[in-house]
Amino acid sequence: MYAVSDILSLLLLLLLGISGEGQASPVSPRPNHLDARQSTPTTGKYCNPSTSICYLEYSWGPTIPVYRVAIPDSASSGAPFQTLLQIVAPASLGWAGFSWGGGMTLNPLTVVWPNGNTGVTVSSRWATGRTQPALYPSATYRTLSASRNATHWTVETVCTGCSKWSGSGSGGLNPSGVNTFAWAVSKTAVAQPASTASSFSIHDDVGMFSESLSLGKVPKATFDAYVNGGR
Repeated sequence: MYAVSDILSLLLLLLLGISGEGQASPVSPRPNHLDARQSTPTTGKYCNPSTSICYLEYSWGPTIPVYRVAIPDSASSGAPFQTLLQIVAPASLGWAGFSWGGGMTLNPLTVVWPNGNTGVTVSSRWATGRTQPALYPSATYRTLSASRNATHWTVETVCTGCSKWSGSGSGGLNPSGVNTFAWAVSKTAVAQPASTASSFSIHDDVGMFSESLSLGKVPKATFDAYVNGGR
């Protein structure tokens, strides 16, 4: 026989398990969230030894892309500057998104997806509500590299217009302090892979992270040479 106190304790544990109380999570859970990830996300500094470019890096296991951001060390608050974004996504994903302002709405969104056997399409988007983000011409991208194989697809792109934005969602990045970024992914392929204006399905998983962009600062001369092809 179980004591009344034992039964009450068991009920409490079950309620906590259902509600999620007592469990810290950096991700907003969704019914169809992706699994097979490491227990907690990590952020840190990643340096590519072959290019001398260091990035702020975010990773969270094999089903979530690795996101890397770099900026020139000359960047200052209040003034626009170029941003370098690298995404390494598992081959199972149909698209991956990155939010420069930490949420879906009122900030620049970078949405990327595989296109053909080796290509990756980069689309500039902006959302004013919980609907399909519209094209955002105020942020432009130049793809530095893109590749695709049996396990991953990768893209690196430089953005002009992702560090500062205006309008009702006026804001921008702090190049020397902590910033909050967000991401979203889906396993469903987009409707028109070759078109930057393609529609795409709702995300299967979302998350956010906060970290200092100081981890991704690159000497200006090195940054400029890299993004301009002088590698």
